[in-house]
Amino acid sequence: MKEAGLTHGGFYSHFSSREAMLAEAARRACAESAAAVAEVVASAPPGQALASMLGAYLSREHLERVDVGCPLAALGSETSRQVPEVRRVATRHIKEMIDLIARQSPDWGQPAAHERAMVIIATMVGALMLSRAVDEPGLSDSLREAALKFLTSSGH
Repeated sequence: MKEAGLTHGGFYSHFSSREAMLAEAARRACAESAAAVAEVVASAPPGQALASMLGAYLSREHLERVDVGCPLAALGSETSRQVPEVRRVATRHIKEMIDLIARQSPDWGQPAAHERAMVIIATMVGALMLSRAVDEPGLSDSLREAALKFLTSSGH
């Protein structure tokens, strides 16, 4: 805030409440994350969008870039303790990511594609959270690599 020339009071005066400020921060983080995923999908070769998305999400670079990576994995279990406005933003983002993943499926629009997308997003986020949580680099790599191998194997 010092660099922006704002005092704490000046910063907070832009929001109607602390909850509104947190919700806006969550909205921005989710929007940046969604834009990054959309860029990966758009630049992927035909038929490779899901594999590209999984590879980028479960990459070492994403693991190490907590500050600009997925807000779902960064906030993890803390999201459930947030104010309703923040949880609503997180819920919308999760639903958008499920839909984006389901759209990559040849059976998009069918219940199986939606269900598979939910498993994929849960596995992606969970694998990244656990990979960040452990203090053994080898285990961290193995968690990410195992999730990626499972998700990119046929039928997933």
